[in-house]
Amino acid sequence: METKKNPKEFPSLFELLKLTAIDLPPVFVYVGEDSFEYEIAVDHYKEKLESLGNQLDIIVIVAEGGEYEQFFADLFTPDMFYPDKLIILKNGSLFFKPLLETKSNSEFKDYIVGFQKNISQLGDNVHLLIHYDQKDLPSSFQTLFKGEYVYYKPKPIYPQDAPKVIREVLDQEKVQMEEEAFHEFLHRIPANLGAYLKNIRKLKAIFKKTKFTLADIHSALFTQKEMNATALVESLLQGKKADYFKEFTKFNDDNSEILQFLTRCLYKLDEIRKIRIIKSKHNGEVPIPIMDEILKTGSFSEARKGFMRKQLLAEAKHFTDKSINQLYDLLIEMNMKFKSGLRDEEGRVYFIQKSLAMFQLIHSSSK
Repeated sequence: METKKNPKEFPSLFELLKLTAIDLPPVFVYVGEDSFEYEIAVDHYKEKLESLGNQLDIIVIVAEGGEYEQFFADLFTPDMFYPDKLIILKNGSLFFKPLLETKSNSEFKDYIVGFQKNISQLGDNVHLLIHYDQKDLPSSFQTLFKGEYVYYKPKPIYPQDAPKVIREVLDQEKVQMEEEAFHEFLHRIPANLGAYLKNIRKLKAIFKKTKFTLADIHSALFTQKEMNATALVESLLQGKKADYFKEFTKFNDDNSEILQFLTRCLYKLDEIRKIRIIKSKHNGEVPIPIMDEILKTGSFSEARKGFMRKQLLAEAKHFTDKSINQLYDLLIEMNMKFKSGLRDEEGRVYFIQKSLAMFQLIHSSSK
């Protein structure tokens, strides 16, 4: 009886980034709806495999299914012209859906048997990177691959954890930031390990140095035409409708940008809710020790704590208990809509309509 093999999980993307070419997993699966960290993994595989000095055949598969025979051939058939092969498979949930559904297994029975037989004997010179663009892998995926893969599922980075994660990335990349630069990076870059790595590597590539200033951060990272989720949230809370929609013009139809904005809104709303609770229980005051305990700000500098307290108190004036609950409901509804596939012009119109509703909800309640 064949022993069932369980796949290995990397707790952090750093586990992958520390590996040399000979240690890279033959099959690596990135499980997540955005692609920030998947692209980092792809770049790491390319860099390490190309460092071997062999010709590398890079095959990119972006499909909704149906190209299974070609995929089988690319994965299991040796190439006489290329010693090494890297297969990059995007849209994994759609690609594998027919193979993972119980009802369709009979149609693909012979294919699945052949795939399972060969996946355990994948050649040393073949590497497969899969972006499975859902929150989790179904159990049928493990069955199809017989557990012969390593996977990584990114975890949310909460505001109180972001400084620690950024410092880990700085250590990994062997660079530093001045304090003002660090705080600007913290507040303006989306809370995502892939975004942190991408932007720090961009700084290294541009300036060719190991310590960055606030001016470096501004000139390299914030002149680009990309929507900034933090700037969008700040404009919303400050009632700056013109700035808000000016920033939204940078939206490039990538739903991950919208999801980052919604996540940041939910975090900010939770901070405002907590600051209101602290204030109500301490006669209108917000003692720093209590803020440290509730908002996990103990590792922040005193100057940053003071700034954060002042900012949250100013923002909290726009809210009532009722409007906070209504905004929670609205953000959750938007989150579900965009995660279910709402996009393009329909998604833009929906987002603008809901944004106007958020402005009305926040800034009418403070009058």
